[in-house]
Amino acid sequence: MNKIVSRSLVLVLFVWMLIIPSAKADVENGWYITGFSHDKPVQAQSESVFYVGVVDAKTKSGQMGALESTSPVTSALVTAIFSKGQEKKEVTLTYISNGEYKGTVLLPESGEWKVDIKATDNHHDTEFSTPIKVQDQEFNWTTILMVFLGVATSVVIILIYQSRAK
Repeated sequence: MNKIVSRSLVLVLFVWMLIIPSAKADVENGWYITGFSHDKPVQAQSESVFYVGVVDAKTKSGQMGALESTSPVTSALVTAIFSKGQEKKEVTLTYISNGEYKGTVLLPESGEWKVDIKATDNHHDTEFSTPIKVQDQEFNWTTILMVFLGVATSVVIILIYQSRAK
């Protein structure tokens, strides 16, 4: 009984290997958006800075997936569309250096937003999508602390001045 099962399994694996083509990496010649990043958490009702990388990938001749080289793209028109429900914000990014593009966005509400990024020129067109989590705007305790310390310092200076004046 075990020989029949093992022969059947071998036969199934053999047929599967013949029918299913071997897997290859999905890298071909062309532009690729390497990612989306930001310096700090994205907050609602606060301007956020974000970055997108764009590279031109070259594969080895006749070998799909065998990467030969990448070089930064410096002349792309890069746009990002932030969407949540019916709300949409479109941003055109500016080139910084080494294939990196920078943009700023002000999103009106917290929650999960979808970012659709597109990099184009006359010969290339590539897209990338990712979700981002937008946080509620945090209360700024630093400003309150600075005001409090300023007032406390002023009171101490006035008290010292008054005690010396007597």
